[in-house]
Amino acid sequence: MTTPGEDEKAPLQNGREMPVRADRRIHRTVVDAFSEAVVAAPDRLALRHGDRTLTYRQYGRCVAGLAAHLDQLGASGQRVAILLPNGPEMAVAILAGLSARAQIVLLNPRYKPDELAPLLADADPTVILAEHGAPNLPTASAPAGRARVLALGGDNLNLTQWINDPSLDGPSLERPNPGDLATLMYTGGTTGVPKGVVHTHRTLMLTVQAMEYCWPTSTDQADVWAAVAPMSHIWGLLMGVLNPVYGAATVITFPGPFQPDRVIATMERHKVSVFGGGPAAIYSALLAAVRNSSTDLSSLKVCPGGGSPFPLELHRAWQRTMGIGIREAYGMSEAAPITCPRDPSREGSVGRPAPLMEVQIRGLEGQGPLPPNEVGEIYLRAPHMLIGYRNQSESETAFDGGWLRTGDLGRLDEEGYVYIVGRVKDMIIVGGFNVYPLEIDGVLSSHPDVKQAATVGVPDERKGELPVSFIVPAGEGRPDLDTLHRLCSEQLIDYKHPAAIRVVDSIPLTPANKVDSNALRALWSDADAPFRG
Repeated sequence: MTTPGEDEKAPLQNGREMPVRADRRIHRTVVDAFSEAVVAAPDRLALRHGDRTLTYRQYGRCVAGLAAHLDQLGASGQRVAILLPNGPEMAVAILAGLSARAQIVLLNPRYKPDELAPLLADADPTVILAEHGAPNLPTASAPAGRARVLALGGDNLNLTQWINDPSLDGPSLERPNPGDLATLMYTGGTTGVPKGVVHTHRTLMLTVQAMEYCWPTSTDQADVWAAVAPMSHIWGLLMGVLNPVYGAATVITFPGPFQPDRVIATMERHKVSVFGGGPAAIYSALLAAVRNSSTDLSSLKVCPGGGSPFPLELHRAWQRTMGIGIREAYGMSEAAPITCPRDPSREGSVGRPAPLMEVQIRGLEGQGPLPPNEVGEIYLRAPHMLIGYRNQSESETAFDGGWLRTGDLGRLDEEGYVYIVGRVKDMIIVGGFNVYPLEIDGVLSSHPDVKQAATVGVPDERKGELPVSFIVPAGEGRPDLDTLHRLCSEQLIDYKHPAAIRVVDSIPLTPANKVDSNALRALWSDADAPFRG
C-alpha cells in the first residue's frame, strides 16, 4: 500500500482546518465522538430496528463489550472483517472494531462464497464478524485462513449479554490514534477484484466533519435519521452510523429487503427529520410510494443524495411532492464528499468542491488543468481522501503526484461548479467524436414518460461505436419511441443520437448501486431487434 503523505501531526492542506460548526466539537476520532455522545445523552434513543431499540447508554455498553472481546482475540492493529446486514449488530460491530483499534473491513453480507474469497484473501483478517445463521458463514473462513469467525447474535455472542452490564460503562481500552488504520472498503466494480480503499481515523473523522458541513443537521435538538443504504458501503457507513453519532441522533434502520411503503410509513410515524438518502433509484421508489398515500412528512428537513446521477425531473418531482429538495452531491469511497450539494438554480451540477477539496479537470492523457467548461477526467486531492490502496504499489493505483484520478469525466464552470458527464471507461467514441452517456440519459429522462435512462456504447463496423439507450417507463404504458428519438434530435447533435432505444423493466445495477454497463451491453447482444427500435 502506498500513501500520498499521511502524517497525523502534519497541518491540513494549505494550513487550513476543516470547518466545524460551533455546536459540533472537534474530535480526534469517531470513537471519541461516540464516547462523548454516550456520556452526553445516555438515555436518548440511539438505534431503532423494527421492534428493537438501544439507548446511547446501552449502545455504549454493547460497543465496549464487543471491543473487549475483539481485543482479547488480538484484533488491535489487525483487520476485522464485518459481514452483517444493517441493524444494531452492524452498528455495534463497526464502532467496536474501531474502538478495539482494529481496521474494519466492510463487506456486503449478501456476497456468495466465490465473491468473498478474493476479498478476504486480500484483507487477511484476524476475525470475521458474521450474522448468526448466515448461509455464507461456514465458508467465510476458508479463504481467510487464519481468521476466527464469530457469529454475532447467537447464544454465545449477542447484545443482550452486554446491555445490562454496568461494568461496561466508561472507557476500558486505549483509544485509537488519528494515524491508526480505521477502514478497508472495496470499491464496486463489474470486472476483476475491486481495490481496497484504506482510511485512517484521521481521514475518517475529517470525512464525517465534511459531510456534516455539506448536509448540516439540527443544532437545537436531536435529529431522527432514517437509514436505508447498506452500512457496508461508504454512504451507509457515514449516513447510517458515523454522522448520526456525531450529533448524538437517533437512527432508524429497517429489517429485511428495502420496502418503500414501510420506509415511508416509518418516517411519518417517528417524525424523521433526516433521510439518510442514497442513489436516485431509492428516491424514485419512495416518491412512487408517497404518491400512493396521504403521508405527512413535514418533519423532513434534510434529504442527501449521491451514488448515482439524479435526473432533473426526479429533483423537480421530489420538490413538488415533499416541499423540500434533494441535496445531491458527489463522492466516492476514496473521498467523500467531493462536492457540497448544488445550488438549486444550477440544474445539472453536483455542487462546488467540499471544504479543503481541490478539484481539477485534466485531459485524458493527464494534461491540464483544462479551461472552464472543457470536459476531461476529474482529479482531486484533500486531507480526508484515502491514504492508499491495500496491497498495490503506486504504479497500480490512481495516484498521480499526490492527486487522485477519479475515472469520472466532468467539467468545471467559471464559478467552480462541478458537472459530471460520465465515466472515462464508459465514454463512447462515435466516428472519432466523444459522446458522454449521461448527456443522452438527461435528455431522455426529461420526458415525463421516462422514469430512468441509461446509455452504453456498442460496436459498430462503420463508426466504431454507437450509443444505445435503455429506458424504464414512468407509468403503465409504453413510451412512444419515435417521440423520444425526436426529442434527442432536437436537443443533441446527430452523432449523439441513440441508435436504438429499448424499454426495460429496470436498469441493472452493480453491488455499489451504479449502472451495470456490462449487463446492459449483454442485454443488447442478446436482443434481436434492429437499430432505431
